[in-house]
Amino acid sequence: MKRANSFVALGLFVASFALYLRTLAPSLLFGDSAEFQTIAYTLGIGHPTGYFIYVLLAKLFTFLPIGDIAWRVNLFSAFCAALTVALVYLITRKLGAQIVPAMYGSLALALAPLFWKHASIAEIYAPSAACLAFILLTVLHWKETNNPRWLFVAGLFGGLSLGIHTTVALAAPAVIVYLILVIYFPLSTHNDKRKALLAGVYGALLGILLFLSSFLFLDFLNSPAGYYNTVVRPSLSVWDMTPADFDSPFERLAFLYFPPQFKGQLFAVSPDQSLTRLIVFAVNASWNLLPVVVGIISLFIPRTGAPTRWREAVLLTLAFVAFVAFSVTYNVYDFYVFYIPALLILSIFIGLGISLAIEAIALIPKLPSSVPVALGIVILIAGFQPSFSNIATSWDGRIPPWTDDWESYLYQYPDARRFEAEEIVNQLEDNAILFTDWDYAYDFYYVAHVLQGRTGMSFHETYPQEDVYQLADSTIAYIEANMDTRPIYFSERPPQLASQFKITRTGSGLFRLEEK
Repeated sequence: MKRANSFVALGLFVASFALYLRTLAPSLLFGDSAEFQTIAYTLGIGHPTGYFIYVLLAKLFTFLPIGDIAWRVNLFSAFCAALTVALVYLITRKLGAQIVPAMYGSLALALAPLFWKHASIAEIYAPSAACLAFILLTVLHWKETNNPRWLFVAGLFGGLSLGIHTTVALAAPAVIVYLILVIYFPLSTHNDKRKALLAGVYGALLGILLFLSSFLFLDFLNSPAGYYNTVVRPSLSVWDMTPADFDSPFERLAFLYFPPQFKGQLFAVSPDQSLTRLIVFAVNASWNLLPVVVGIISLFIPRTGAPTRWREAVLLTLAFVAFVAFSVTYNVYDFYVFYIPALLILSIFIGLGISLAIEAIALIPKLPSSVPVALGIVILIAGFQPSFSNIATSWDGRIPPWTDDWESYLYQYPDARRFEAEEIVNQLEDNAILFTDWDYAYDFYYVAHVLQGRTGMSFHETYPQEDVYQLADSTIAYIEANMDTRPIYFSERPPQLASQFKITRTGSGLFRLEEK
């Protein structure tokens, strides 16, 4: 049976990876994705929370001898997403689901438009989902085998997850409650409580140590294309900070994990708006609501020759609630991306629910043993029949679902962002400074630093604090300090500087500052 599970998991990985590869973003993107495509190659630190482990892992994919650098970093997301699909299958099987229903649950995640879209671009959501799935699988395997080494591995990945995406840590309280329930309300095989707990703690400490080491390494490298130099250092005064407040590694780490520009966004959504978000989420998931509920119930039903699984129900339900609660109360425009780990858990419940339904039908007296198997296959086909046309459309168009028109433009014209950036960068001096919007800054960095090797260029976000459209005093001081030695440009005319500098429109459409 273990061999069969391995083959099915491998098949799911290959199939989903092929789908994601077919719809992979073909090259350079914009905004955060362009940032990840750049810093994965230059080993820079990303915007809060830095994503140090992500950067180092994505760097490995930049060595692949296929496609351009941007495509290779996109490929890392596809690989992690396909791995997540396979891990969800193994988790669902470990919780007692039959093979076909477990496949159904993992495919429900694989084809979820939100998950699929982020499997096709350079982002941290697929890697963080893979990390969460691996933690859940190793924790469950620890309970099954009573081998504390698996708890060590779970703790290790928990610590490392801080350098991939901190939302994974939202599952930590659920995991801790689960460990307490297993160890202190134990099955007879779990008697060495201290050894098990210490294994998890040691693993977590090692993971945190590696996380901190990765930060110190990237901090030491201080890539010119990193977030520090792109955003923070020129604009320190906008957050009432001085260079002295940002001159030690751990002050910089604190800035990344407690960023002043995002202060007050957690639990900042009104109750009415949070409820609206929750209702929309429930409506979008409603077609799977019945198998989800049945799946949760299934974990409380005793099984012949197997231990009860109510502790696993607590683990998954608490983690699910934590992820959804964070998503509906976090005050950012793209809050919906934080639903991805919740979708992962829903997919597990879906597989369990369908499995219980088939098991119940199998209890009908004198029912041929082939009927439940055939029924599972019918449910698998019928359940995804509405998705077949979408899959075909996405496959033929080489573009994932839920892609807006302005995003699909980059699939139709893969080099569009590179050409646009090259048009600007090629007209700049090798030591030029350009202030621009966040969505464009890393396209310029990618062309200048990654493709052209012109690392003397600097690109900065003009207004890094949301709703503050005045240049920071430190930004003006930075401009004054470099005015005599470096050409300085803005992508939009800075009226605040009109009285102090001569502002000239250049042939590339930029605005150059000069002494009056």
